[in-house]
Amino acid sequence: MHDFLHFPLHINPVFLFGLTLLLGLLGGEIAKLTRILPRISGYIAVGFLVGPNGFNIVTKTLLIDASFFVDIALGLILFDLGRHLDFNWLRHDRGLLPMAITESFLTFAAVFTVLFLFKLPWLPSALAATIAMATSPAVVLMVAHDISSEGPITRRTMILTSLNNLFALILFTILLPIAHIKSSTPQVISEHITYRLLGSVVLGLIMFMITINLSRLTGKNKDSQFVLFVGAIALSIGMAISLNLSTMLTLFTLGVVARNFDYKHKLTEVDFGWLARLFFVLLFVVTGVYLKLDGLWKFTWIVLIFLIVKILAKICGVFIFSATSRLTKQQALTLGVTLLPMAELAIGMSNRLVYFNPNFSYQLITIITAVVAVLYILGPIAVQLAFIKTGEAEKLSY
Repeated sequence: MHDFLHFPLHINPVFLFGLTLLLGLLGGEIAKLTRILPRISGYIAVGFLVGPNGFNIVTKTLLIDASFFVDIALGLILFDLGRHLDFNWLRHDRGLLPMAITESFLTFAAVFTVLFLFKLPWLPSALAATIAMATSPAVVLMVAHDISSEGPITRRTMILTSLNNLFALILFTILLPIAHIKSSTPQVISEHITYRLLGSVVLGLIMFMITINLSRLTGKNKDSQFVLFVGAIALSIGMAISLNLSTMLTLFTLGVVARNFDYKHKLTEVDFGWLARLFFVLLFVVTGVYLKLDGLWKFTWIVLIFLIVKILAKICGVFIFSATSRLTKQQALTLGVTLLPMAELAIGMSNRLVYFNPNFSYQLITIITAVVAVLYILGPIAVQLAFIKTGEAEKLSY
């Protein structure tokens, strides 16, 4: 028997994948029974409990081993988010683009100012402010799906989420090489930035051309195009990693061009359905593992003010152009609230930052993870209540 079994049992990535899905499903169903919490809250709670801050079942080493599954989940989310950025809607609602620019700029400026006043250097302050600009696409997409929320406010939420994540990804792609090679000459840094920024966009465009040409073979068959999209996403991730480009910006670009430049409508509106749900559960549980609350006690005032200025900046940015978008005050408020969650994209950016520069500010990472923890816990609840308040939620999935 000892020749076959070794204790303690080794938890491999496949074991982790199955455990994550089963425990996540259980947590989601328990949250649903409360009739207050969205399923996402259950997934997050499970992740937190099995992680290093809970029972320590899932260690950081295991998370590294399981990074492939997380990359696929993020890829699906960013591709889907890109497909929600509809240029026709931007032409229809003239207030949306300036609204997105304003709320993103106000968020960046407010968070940067706060952190700089608390004596953080300009680069960590700028990186944290960039991460704060982003809204969690997974939270918004999944909550809207779970309560069947559809309508003009939900649509605007998706487009604003797409735009402020686009701004955050571009600025993060610019700043990251500076954090990585800040001791190099300005010319080397600018070349690195140009390569990563333009290279990621160009790779997204190339993958779109490959996808659109392969669609001629598949036709508009949804099953075949489902496989086509998943293959394109996986290949894009692999190529971006190999070429040292931004996987997040590449996938987002692929989604945007698939939505807006498919003039002959060769691509169908593929619903990732069960596959998206499977990876979303995995992503939320894994993100819950990453959550740390120790920053709340170490940097209480910084985290608190960070949260307040981010919330105010998002809501004020929406209110400034609410009249242009023909929104009532209540609609503007609910729209601003839906932009508050920070989650998987913020964690992904933080992890990339640590990967590029392991010696980067511990204080910065601790503050970001504390802010993400608070907004990841409260964000899904706030978004669900906001969508219900708009009257666009057809039903609750209870």
